[in-house]
Amino acid sequence: MRFTKGAAIFVLLFYIFLWVLALHGVSSLIPVLVVPVVLAALVAFGVWLNRFMGVTPRRQHFTDPVEPVAAKDATQDIVEETGEDTGDRRASEDDHVRGATAPTHTTVEPDESGTLE
Repeated sequence: MRFTKGAAIFVLLFYIFLWVLALHGVSSLIPVLVVPVVLAALVAFGVWLNRFMGVTPRRQHFTDPVEPVAAKDATQDIVEETGEDTGDRRASEDDHVRGATAPTHTTVEPDESGTLE
């Protein structure tokens, strides 16, 4: 906790130092230094508006799963659903009718002249 307070104080003092530099001639820092002030003002206005309207903040609920869910391999899911290994086979007209998608990779082999078709 002490380190957090010390770091916050250091950052605040550094921010004030940058404002001093900006006000004494380094005007290129002013747009960068205005951003945190504007964001803080917007957040403060939002909090004030919520309180003014009587909106109570919701309590956060964190639930940890009893057992971590193991990630399955996508191909294993397909094998379990269809009962067949899809492997590296090419899509046929039957697959298109059943809703399968064409493979995303293709192999092109050179013909006798050595050019790719």
